[in-house]
Amino acid sequence: MSQRITSAVNSLVTKLSRRNALLWLGGSGLGTAFVVGTQKEVIAIDKKDVLLVNPPTLYNAPQNGYSHIAITPPRTRTVYISGQFGSDLQGNLVSDDFEEQLVKAFENLSLALTSVGARPKDVVKTTVLIVDHTQDKLIPLGREIGKLWGNNLPANTLIPVPRLALDGMLFEIDAYAVIPEQGNGRLIPW
Repeated sequence: MSQRITSAVNSLVTKLSRRNALLWLGGSGLGTAFVVGTQKEVIAIDKKDVLLVNPPTLYNAPQNGYSHIAITPPRTRTVYISGQFGSDLQGNLVSDDFEEQLVKAFENLSLALTSVGARPKDVVKTTVLIVDHTQDKLIPLGREIGKLWGNNLPANTLIPVPRLALDGMLFEIDAYAVIPEQGNGRLIPW
């Protein structure tokens, strides 16, 4: 069945040529999503239930650690995680160093995801806030993104800011995650 669907989509892709469109086969019971472009362009990654889209008509976002678009399926629970920063359990900054705060913020994000039954692969969107942003700060950021998501990069917005909530706070990341239903049709509990 999946092979027939793929053949049909490839045929449609050929007919559409360079005209790019999004075709979502939702509600059909197939649980399948396709992004249409030319046959030689890889512009979407299906993360089982979430589709990450990088249209060839937009610049190559994955080279900078994110995807342009994340499409979530029906029958899922969305989790909104507040900005995580480089803090210990008492809310104190772990260091005055940007990179140490960044690493701890990513650890805290992972802990927050785990606490609600989500995994890094369930994240569809993040927002990163960096105090006094420079190009050099992208190096440790890219490393931590790679550790957490590999090639399944969520949509992301990076916002340079003059300061954050606490004195000395240099980095913050929030996240939106989508948790799929279990096989019995019930949402995964926490």
